[in-house]
Amino acid sequence: MTPSPHDREALLGALDQRLGEAARVAFEHVELDVETHGIPGARAAYLLPPLVAACAAPDRADLRWLLLTAATGAFPRLDEVRSFGRLVEVAPLHDVESWVLGRALDEPHRANAELHLEIVEDGVLVDVDHCARYDTHTGIHRVVRETVPRWASAHGVTASAWTDQASALRTLSPRESARVFQHGEPWRADPDAESGFVPNLVVPWRSVVVLPDVPKPGFSDQLAALGASSGNTLSIIGYDMIPITSADTRPARDTLAFAEYLTVVKYAHRVAGISRSATAEFAGFASAVRAQGLRGPRVTEVLLTEDAPPAAPQGQGRTARARPSVLCIGSREPHKNQRAVLHAAELLWRDGLDFDVRLVGGQGWSDEVLRPVVDRLLAAGRPVHDIGRVSEKRLWEELRGADFTVFVSLHEGYGLPVSESLACGTPVITSNFGSQQEIAERGGCVTVDPRSDHDIAAAMRRLLTEPAELDRLRSAAAGRASRTWDTYAEELWDALIAPADIDEPDESSSTADALEATWL
Repeated sequence: MTPSPHDREALLGALDQRLGEAARVAFEHVELDVETHGIPGARAAYLLPPLVAACAAPDRADLRWLLLTAATGAFPRLDEVRSFGRLVEVAPLHDVESWVLGRALDEPHRANAELHLEIVEDGVLVDVDHCARYDTHTGIHRVVRETVPRWASAHGVTASAWTDQASALRTLSPRESARVFQHGEPWRADPDAESGFVPNLVVPWRSVVVLPDVPKPGFSDQLAALGASSGNTLSIIGYDMIPITSADTRPARDTLAFAEYLTVVKYAHRVAGISRSATAEFAGFASAVRAQGLRGPRVTEVLLTEDAPPAAPQGQGRTARARPSVLCIGSREPHKNQRAVLHAAELLWRDGLDFDVRLVGGQGWSDEVLRPVVDRLLAAGRPVHDIGRVSEKRLWEELRGADFTVFVSLHEGYGLPVSESLACGTPVITSNFGSQQEIAERGGCVTVDPRSDHDIAAAMRRLLTEPAELDRLRSAAAGRASRTWDTYAEELWDALIAPADIDEPDESSSTADALEATWL
């Protein structure tokens, strides 16, 4: 459909603004305040030839990426940057100018052609798309909402989300900003501010782009090009590789999506693993991509927190209950292994032990294994409390009120429920390998084989029938050194953002150590 005259003016006016911003950071000696006599598109026509000419230099992939972004209002894919590079090196420049202008005006349905552009120059741009759009607040989202506000306060960052077309980063609406920076606090909408919000595109230039969340698959091609060609530093928090290395516990769609995400990791510059185990996984991948002639990211470990908010003045300690309380936290997904915990509990109930099991956690991708067991136990009158998703306040109350927690996941990048339970002084039964074993090494835990229901049952029996052992573990948990979100945020900043020589990965701090840890 042919745009109306008004639409054409809007498109050309936005193109004038975006190319003006691109020229501002690309050139030192080009006059930007050219007289246009109010003609939409005149400024773009003046600036496009020098921008295209500068792109003809063989070492200016960064400028090619910037020009394509500014012209179309969308981050280009890696193949688009490469194709443009070949074209600008061999075709007459006036033909290239026509080609770029054609893309700018002929594809408004794909790009964000009427949006203006803000360039983040020598700064930090953080992708918080999921946390900005949704109120979901599980493990990864907790990390984002605890670290990004701290970075903004201490250093200054630009938070951004993706356009609805998944083609470029944009500014946040007031509501989205509140979800990231004031999550859980009362928020009153300003109807005028919300209804009148028009985003600007946000484009990094010689900046650091941080992905504290795992991006959706639709963003992977653009992010890979950003890492490979834009001249920016692309930094990632490495949570785990469960969809690949434990694909049997995840839906097939997750494996396909994560395979796309690994294309982003391949062209990233820095990865901060949240545990020794997660660092080993990402370091192994970084080592593998060197077989393709790629540098791969520098991978370092930045251990997650072990912290809890203070209890309420009246105390949120263990409340008096009719029987001991066993807490089982985790989203309803097979690899969280709650089914094994319930079977272990049933074995103990049949032996006459009297205790509650409290299940806390929202719906994951599938509870078809867990749901029938819960229903059967409830029908049999077993003391199972299926609590589901809870508020932040209720979560800490449950952690503090339990006699002990059982978290025996088959694969975790870190195992935040383990560390949070210990931070409340509550002992934990957890898995005897991977990141859960790493947390357990510092005390307060009993480790078990999560694939053995009888091993889990034996540990539960021990803590239910030996008060002295439970007290010993509580003392050990209380004596663990706290690791706060402040500490984590600052160390993460140093690993992902602070200036460093990243031309070559540091083998001593990434691949070599992490891979060695897997074999020891």
